[in-house]
Amino acid sequence: MRVRQESRNMIYRNEKYSVLFNFFLCEESGEKFEDEHFAELNYNQVVNQYRVRHHIPFSEQM
Repeated sequence: MRVRQESRNMIYRNEKYSVLFNFFLCEESGEKFEDEHFAELNYNQVVNQYRVRHHIPFSEQM
């Protein structure tokens, strides 16, 4: 399977965020898959944007 990325809007706490969504693409079936690594990467993009929007410091800043 090939690694792909696409721009995608995701909802987090009733707010929309645009992320660069990472996934595997099965070329035979056309299905898209996430493993644990990609799921965490995609989720962290949304959470980080939420933190910036709401002025919530990152753990490194505390």
